[in-house]
Amino acid sequence: MFSRHWRKLWIGSLVLAALCGFAYGWERRLENPPYVITITTKAEEPPEVRLLKKGRYDEAARAILDSIKDEKKDYFKYQTVAIVYGARAAKDPSNREKWAEEAALYIDKSVSLAPDDFANLMSAALNFDHVGDVSGQPCAYYEKASQYAQDAISQLKNDSIFVGDEKIPTQPIRDDLGKLLGKVRGKIEARCSNKP
Repeated sequence: MFSRHWRKLWIGSLVLAALCGFAYGWERRLENPPYVITITTKAEEPPEVRLLKKGRYDEAARAILDSIKDEKKDYFKYQTVAIVYGARAAKDPSNREKWAEEAALYIDKSVSLAPDDFANLMSAALNFDHVGDVSGQPCAYYEKASQYAQDAISQLKNDSIFVGDEKIPTQPIRDDLGKLLGKVRGKIEARCSNKP
């Protein structure tokens, strides 16, 4: 179809066009740099996490409490304080019950401020389960974990909920809460039932 002469001319013009395009782009590279994502800084840990890692529990709890501006909106931070005291209870066997009680106080405070928030109730159930695990007297904590898990399940009345702008099905959450409830009831039966 094309003679050999035309084929060479056609290939030569393509190569020349490519080289000219490259040269033109190379000259304009500073005006239009390529889009590159660079991460220059690492996300900084919150001060309470750094303090907790160092075993400075009171300072970590104080940092969280000081960050609360409006406890009606920041009620969930009391759960974080409870986690700090739960960790302290696990690390300080001689004062374990004191720190477990302190954790329980903050869990209950969080729930009292938002008794209809299923996520807060679920967190309370998980936190009371953990406090029961570290306590030498776990029964009351497991009972509270069971109650809060049941309350959280009862709050999930619809098939889905909105978290921000995202619609999330509630059945997987119910399933997880059901597993937690079964686990806590098993602990109550094993550790709290009076056996003859």
